[in-house]
Amino acid sequence: MTPQTRTIHGIAALGILALAAGCTTGDSFHKLDADRSGSVSPAEFDAHMKQEVFARVDANSDGKVTLEEWQAFNPKVDSKRFRKADSNGDGSISRKEADAEFDREGSLPKLFKLIDTDGNGSLSQAEISAFQTKVRQQPGGSPSEKITNATQQP
Repeated sequence: MTPQTRTIHGIAALGILALAAGCTTGDSFHKLDADRSGSVSPAEFDAHMKQEVFARVDANSDGKVTLEEWQAFNPKVDSKRFRKADSNGDGSISRKEADAEFDREGSLPKLFKLIDTDGNGSLSQAEISAFQTKVRQQPGGSPSEKITNATQQP
């Protein structure tokens, strides 16, 4: 596994799950395209993915993610990684801590580049749909396995 792929399989794996689950209709695409320009900038992608992933992992919507919630969403997360993200050591990850982990990891810019197949620095609805299709078509029983397969391919 390449260093880039290893990084993508951290927090951004959750982002890929969120992206694969959403944005399949024009209406969902507009959630990403906050300024309604017809394409998604890196800043729009970053903001939306951080919000979407946190909301999906925070199963009880209490504004914090426990180790159990994170592992329910991604069983490969171990307690060491969780403690690293839980910077204040209170046993849960706040939205601020989750955003900091995304930034520290640098996974969202890498994910953006994987989806931006024409390299123009923005995402079209077609690029997002193509990436979603690629993830869905991968072999593997779990979403995590599908993500691994999708991000390892050229």
